[in-house]
Amino acid sequence: MQIKNNILSLADIEPWHEPVDGQLLLDDVVKVLRRFVVLPKYAAETLALWTLHTYAFELRDISTYLGVESPEKRCGKTTLLSVLSELAQNPVVAANISPPAFFRLIEETRPTLLIDEADTLLKGNDELRGILNAGYTRRTAYVVRVGQGTAAGEQPAEDAPGEAGTTSRLARFSCWCPKVMAAIGRLPDTLSDRCIVIRMQRRTRLESCERLRNLDGTTIRRQCLRFVLDHQEEIQAATPAIPEQLNDRAGDVWEPLLALADIAGAHWPAQAREAAMRLGEVAQEQNPIGSLLLDIFCVLIVTKQDRILSRALVEGLAGYADRPWGELLRGRPVTELWIAQQLRPYGIRPRLFRLEGQRARGYFREDMMDAFQRYIPKSEVQRLVEEAGE
Repeated sequence: MQIKNNILSLADIEPWHEPVDGQLLLDDVVKVLRRFVVLPKYAAETLALWTLHTYAFELRDISTYLGVESPEKRCGKTTLLSVLSELAQNPVVAANISPPAFFRLIEETRPTLLIDEADTLLKGNDELRGILNAGYTRRTAYVVRVGQGTAAGEQPAEDAPGEAGTTSRLARFSCWCPKVMAAIGRLPDTLSDRCIVIRMQRRTRLESCERLRNLDGTTIRRQCLRFVLDHQEEIQAATPAIPEQLNDRAGDVWEPLLALADIAGAHWPAQAREAAMRLGEVAQEQNPIGSLLLDIFCVLIVTKQDRILSRALVEGLAGYADRPWGELLRGRPVTELWIAQQLRPYGIRPRLFRLEGQRARGYFREDMMDAFQRYIPKSEVQRLVEEAGE
């Protein structure tokens, strides 16, 4: 079997000439990644599994997304994408792509899509963001568009008379493939929720890596292809155990990688699950809304009352603005209106009541408890309990 693609001059790949040991293959990918990029803990193992997944995604119902974020430039995101482009199947690097080009590219080439500068690309581009949101599961990864005429190889979904003898048709395009999106700042919440998020940091003087010059990933690519070919049935049928700490969507996103780890064997099953739990905890801890709800909960506990005035909540949150939810402020101060806007999607609204002789709007603890239970990360609650017990 060959992976062939004439679009965009994507190179053909010949499988490795002999069976491949999955453990050694993944270990080699980890070594290559660490040679050229300074990565946070658990990231190299995750990226190695994802690289192998790009050759196997057609055998699963979910194609794992990666989100690579950094607080500012020069944190290694572009270098990481360059390394991945040498290792992944049918890589296409794009920093600027229109929605029509996006889904046509995927439909015609089945690439591994490496999107750089996603913060700029997705800004104000609701159509592309919606396509990305839908594109990580096989069942939902389609867009429907109206066109004129019938392109070569396409079957119209519905024909209707058009102007001047043309034919109007509805055509369905797939937007399903492995993707990694790199951004300065944060990816949109709806998108990051569908990703394994890796947060890069600028390296220190004590951290070193090689400059990316002449990396040739041909051997690894051929070995990845051979491994997947030899284990197609196992990959397709695998139902790996998902760590209980992961929420349903995180479990779905990690499942294809855990399946590969189990087949590779040796230390990889345990290592992959450790990475899933730890990176999942970091993502939850850095979730802006989760951290905001936790801090509101803490303010309510300090008051020792079942309600709090809106202005008192503003004062109580003022000292927490360096927390992840501070990004939601975008340089603005915390106000009663801002708090109400953040809480409204969770069914929490201020009510008018009297407290300590004052009649004003505020919040009841009972109105917030459901949101606290559903959206505050368990790891944050556990940490709070541990700190309270010290």
